[in-house]
Amino acid sequence: MQGHFPGNPVVPGVILCEMMGQASCCLLADKVKDCTPYFTKMNNVKFKNPVKPGDTLESVCTLTKNRGPFYFIDAKGYVDGKLCVSAELSFALVENK
Repeated sequence: MQGHFPGNPVVPGVILCEMMGQASCCLLADKVKDCTPYFTKMNNVKFKNPVKPGDTLESVCTLTKNRGPFYFIDAKGYVDGKLCVSAELSFALVENK
């Protein structure tokens, strides 16, 4: 990936959110049998520091609560221990048909 902005490449925010969303679904792995987790909401997304192509983003995701098929996760992304992105994510587990 070359990133955004000629001469100043950064990883797009939407990609960072997707990376944290994918990592968050690992928390739901034992619950997703015959279901698909769908993003339902992203709240309080904050970009603190740029992530450059080639950086290693460490995602730290914590399940904060669930209500029926809805799961709420606090997600943070770090590069070299420095907070770069944070968000409150929610997913609905929808039964596969």
